[in-house]
Amino acid sequence: MIVMNRYHIPLLFVLILGGCENHVTFEPDNLPNAHIGKVYSVPVSITGGVGPIVDLSYNIIPAESGVKLKFEGKKYYTEYIYNNFIIEGTPKFGGVIEIQLEGGIVGGAGETFKKNYKIKVTD
Repeated sequence: MIVMNRYHIPLLFVLILGGCENHVTFEPDNLPNAHIGKVYSVPVSITGGVGPIVDLSYNIIPAESGVKLKFEGKKYYTEYIYNNFIIEGTPKFGGVIEIQLEGGIVGGAGETFKKNYKIKVTD
C-alpha cells in the first residue's frame, strides 16, 4: 500500500509535467542573407509544445533596419496568431540585423522559449 503525504503530490505533479515534451521548433532555424534595398520576405513557423503560442515579444536591432515582423490577424482570443509570421521589409543598410524572440505556450505550465535570428545584409 502506498501512503502519500503532503510532499508527494507536488512532486508527482512536477514529474508528470517534466515528462511532457514542450520543445519548440523554429522553421527556418536560420535566416537567409539579405541585400540593401531589395525586398526581403521569409515566413517563420513555430511548432511544438503542448499548444499554441500565446505570448510573443520581439526586439529588432537596429530598430530602423527596414525589417519588421508581420502577423496574421485572428478573430478569437488574441489579436494575432503567433505561431506563423513573416519577417519582411527592405533593409536600409549593410551589417547584421538581429531579431530576438521570446514567448510562452498555452498549457506549457509557465514554460517560455527564446530564439535569436541574425540576418546578414550585404550590397
